[in-house]
Amino acid sequence: MFRMHILYFTRPEFISFRQMCKELSKAKHQDYRNFLCITGTKVPSHAALSRFRALLSISDDTINELSKPFLSQAVKMEGFLNLMITALDSRPIFAAVGGFKKECTCKTPEKCTCPPRFSDNDAKVGRQRIKVNQNKYFIGYRKNTVICGSSQGPMPLGSVVVHAKTSDSNMLLPCLERMKELDLHLPHMAADMAYIGGQDKIEALKKYRTAVFTEVKKDMIRPEVCDELGRILCSEGHLAGYDGFDAETMTVEYVGDATHCNSCLRWGTCDRRFEFSFEENPQFFGPIAQGSKLAEAFITFRKQVELNFALEANLLDRVLHHKKLTVRGQKRVDTYLRLTDLSRLILGMIHHAKENFVPKGRNQELRRLAEQAIYDRKTILIQAA
Repeated sequence: MFRMHILYFTRPEFISFRQMCKELSKAKHQDYRNFLCITGTKVPSHAALSRFRALLSISDDTINELSKPFLSQAVKMEGFLNLMITALDSRPIFAAVGGFKKECTCKTPEKCTCPPRFSDNDAKVGRQRIKVNQNKYFIGYRKNTVICGSSQGPMPLGSVVVHAKTSDSNMLLPCLERMKELDLHLPHMAADMAYIGGQDKIEALKKYRTAVFTEVKKDMIRPEVCDELGRILCSEGHLAGYDGFDAETMTVEYVGDATHCNSCLRWGTCDRRFEFSFEENPQFFGPIAQGSKLAEAFITFRKQVELNFALEANLLDRVLHHKKLTVRGQKRVDTYLRLTDLSRLILGMIHHAKENFVPKGRNQELRRLAEQAIYDRKTILIQAA
């Protein structure tokens, strides 16, 4: 039953459980039945799959317990995941609605101010980012996903699904709490300025020990000690080198460059050490120095986050109809999308294992042995005749 769900989330030819059960019973899908460990052509029905999910009583705790073993195994696989560089971003999810419906008794519909209601009661009208080939508004949900690098491209670790009106500024700490539920500690994370609101960046470092990095934009108000790129300068305008971050006092230290300090007019009066409070300005005085190699790696990885959402959209389009979900209700949508992320992780682990751990020529050898077995059977039948 569990393997049938993996096929549903990862194979393009299956668009529903009913259609999948009908297709698996055909003779041409013997390879899928081998994966399911089924002999013959009789497969479980879609009703059996529904009873299986009801028996598991899928909830947040159940999905977490289901995800932990796979995440633990993925972390231990050599060269698969890179948890040192992660990112957080959101994308719109279209709900399964055919337009809004107003259920009211107003005598003048033209002047009615009742809020619209949809066939999915939890769906809301949200605003998309202004991008090419995207509508300004959409009906549905917003999915916040934590993504890390892997040998198979950007890989989702966990998601939090909220209704479309929820702002990203309130989702940094809930996403880190989801990672804590999955027993994952992420030391560094890249996020947009929308996620870093108020004290969230400070709370993320204090409570979850995660340093959140954001690229410096042109319209940001920089401290006097920073240049246009957000790098720390001394009083003479020379770049200072990063010298460490103290997590107890929440301060970052910089040291002057010896090549400039030896000929500086302030030689002897300057201690060449600069200390700044992270709580005063977490954007510029954080554990990740602006302009460092780690910061450049984050900027490069942030561009790959869009690639992850493109891959996810291509995967979901296999089972969606007109870019809409096949389930309704926020709880069911959250379960559906989290299981989709887990299926992608399992698929990435399989591909990584085939590329790195499976001996070369194994598939060709298995095919040769299968053909030899068929030849031996034909020989026996001819001799018996």
